[in-house]
Amino acid sequence: MKMRYCAMIVILMSAFAVFAQSPAVQIPSGSKVFIAPMPNDFDTYLKAALDKKKVPLVVVADKAQAQFVISGASESQKASAAKIIIMGNWHSVEDASIQVANLATGEVVFAYSVHEQSSTHGRQSAAESCAKHLKEKMGQ
Repeated sequence: MKMRYCAMIVILMSAFAVFAQSPAVQIPSGSKVFIAPMPNDFDTYLKAALDKKKVPLVVVADKAQAQFVISGASESQKASAAKIIIMGNWHSVEDASIQVANLATGEVVFAYSVHEQSSTHGRQSAAESCAKHLKEKMGQ
């Protein structure tokens, strides 16, 4: 668990560095992206979210065909019995971070982190938040 938080902190720091250094970098519509395997099968949720939010990217299964790679981390914590009984809240706590790197240059062109204290749809909600913000970064 400590290792996951460390990974998420590194991704967050990357996000701040990206926005501070190159806020004008765009990811072209129609770009080919490879989604790397992520903890808790978050990559599966992210692929579905990209489709649902109509993010104009082409997801490829072979990294060699991609222009960008999306990597990230995810953690889900189900509601405890006490939270359910005392607060009447059965929603999970979701943390997820993604980063998009240009494979040709190695430059991180987008990074985003989401924390949902009371997520109705769990990892799906976190993935959709990531997809929504990626689409906004693309200017769509």
